[in-house]
Amino acid sequence: MINLLLSLNNFDENWCYSILKDIIKKDYNVLIVPLSYNDNWLKDENDWNKAFNSEYGTHYKEIVSPFLSYGICENNIKWINQFIDSIDLMKEKIRNSDILFFTGGYPDKMMAKFQKYDLIHELENFNGIMIGTSAGAMVQISEFHITKDSDYKRYSYYIGLNIIKDFDVEVNFENKEIQNISILRCIKEKKKPVYSITNNGAVLVIDGKAYILGDAKKWDVPQHYY
Repeated sequence: MINLLLSLNNFDENWCYSILKDIIKKDYNVLIVPLSYNDNWLKDENDWNKAFNSEYGTHYKEIVSPFLSYGICENNIKWINQFIDSIDLMKEKIRNSDILFFTGGYPDKMMAKFQKYDLIHELENFNGIMIGTSAGAMVQISEFHITKDSDYKRYSYYIGLNIIKDFDVEVNFENKEIQNISILRCIKEKKKPVYSITNNGAVLVIDGKAYILGDAKKWDVPQHYY
């Protein structure tokens, strides 16, 4: 499996394209998994179409555009639509994909939907490329932390997909004091490194080995924590 952990959906930019062009092939089938959103914002099929419809969806172009840069045609890009897809169809779409893309938003809500639609086993046994931005990166971590912000009132841990177990991530990193404190707390409490990922950085994981792309940094665990 290959995992790409990002803060923004900008993996077609110069800081990573030269590496990823040998990984993301033009004949690959892509599945967009937009299950990270607040239910108040995405209430029904009409809301879904306003956001993701190929003709007028406000988020369609920004999500699809990077894949087009790698020569993937739009016909090879499918979507999970929670309002019309059956659970069996969702699973079939996952099995028939080479790349899964998890959108940003709320990681805990995304994990709840994975459970609701019985997708955990399917996702944890997926053997292709898994790409996620922000929340979509966090859920690939077996136990991830969330830093206190306007949406989350306290620092907390959540169970993610049982895929990446050796480190955690701090996405949308801006070197804020609260982010630095959260990173150090996670390192101390969980005794594993944390990668800070700015909006122009990523962590690429190939068969369990992590590589930094662009503006990201590994925060190691001090020896005295063991």
